[in-house]
Amino acid sequence: MVSGRLEEKSNHFYIVLSYTDSNGKRKQPWFATGLCVRGNRRVAERMLLEYRKNFDITTGRLIEEKEEPAPVVEAKIPLTSEVLFGDYLIDWLEEIKYTIEQSTYAGYKMNIVHVIAPYFNQKGIRLCDLSGKVIDEFYKEKLASLSANTIIHYHANIRKALQDAFRNDLIPCNFADKAHRPKKQNFYCGFYNKDQLLRLFDYVKGSNIEFAVLFAGYYGLRRSEIIGLKWENIDFDLNTIAIKHTVTECTIDGKYMILAKDRAKTKKSIRTLPLLEPIRELLLRMREIENANKAFFGKEYNNKDEGYIYRDNKGNLVKPNYLSVKFRNTVERIGDLPKIRFHDLRHSCASLLRNEGIPMEDIQKWLGHSQITTTESIYAHFDSKKHINSANTILKAFNS
Repeated sequence: MVSGRLEEKSNHFYIVLSYTDSNGKRKQPWFATGLCVRGNRRVAERMLLEYRKNFDITTGRLIEEKEEPAPVVEAKIPLTSEVLFGDYLIDWLEEIKYTIEQSTYAGYKMNIVHVIAPYFNQKGIRLCDLSGKVIDEFYKEKLASLSANTIIHYHANIRKALQDAFRNDLIPCNFADKAHRPKKQNFYCGFYNKDQLLRLFDYVKGSNIEFAVLFAGYYGLRRSEIIGLKWENIDFDLNTIAIKHTVTECTIDGKYMILAKDRAKTKKSIRTLPLLEPIRELLLRMREIENANKAFFGKEYNNKDEGYIYRDNKGNLVKPNYLSVKFRNTVERIGDLPKIRFHDLRHSCASLLRNEGIPMEDIQKWLGHSQITTTESIYAHFDSKKHINSANTILKAFNS
């Protein structure tokens, strides 16, 4: 196996590989990157990964066709503090592209390319012109039309980018730390009560969103967790469901992408829940329908998504956005139910549990929240029974 490291010499990065040849001798060849140390560490790190991957220990050389991979060995002009801040952000975004999740990158790019970079570049603000006040002016202008929570996302992007600029000695400090980050707005989610949920369950019975609605209503699963459920996650003998896969979507450079991951949102999102009888019956029925569809469509049946439960008649995995739109249209057709988002079925499940006296700690585990504070901040106002008890206590005190 080839290992390696970066070395700094004459203010330039060098790649040093380390391997044992066929004679058992340890060798450490050096390679010039052509990159200045200042502002190029991420590019150099990507070059190091490419060199390690493409080095042939039998010949002691890089594989010829990969010797100069275009994305990494091409030396770039070193950044300085004179660069326009918007240009710096876009350059930084491309540097971190392969170090973060694709969905995260898509969100960063949407914010930076369409909002943040244009604002600062139109004003001609360079990296060296930044200050807490300059960033505050950006927040103030955007708050006129956007929510504080959206500005908080912009703040996170700016701060992360400036932290790298500070680390690379392009700026004397992280100016985002001197800016006034807007206060997060309290979130009050919509939800259905027990009667409304039962009405919804009855309406969607036999439809192509019954599976999703029941899993959101009974278990409070996220959309990504529902679509990510696989048959291997269901244990019909032990009557359990394991939540450990997710499916999300994003758009990068105009290209729609489905992102399937063999892991949940956080470590505590991975959980095993009991298989409730109505859900067990639904799954057994769905398995019979799937087998019938395979036989009916034959070669036209899509086996690429084999293993996932939530697929259409031809075996295609249900897309996340389709589910949200279908749910919204269903609520509109019902007519007499409040209009809520599909994600609010998760809140409905939590509110039902809380009003039945289930402790917050148990609700946290059921929903897969990473921290109890998340559960408390969202669902504390669902404590209706405690409020009723408090009200009765006050009435009793005054009437005694």
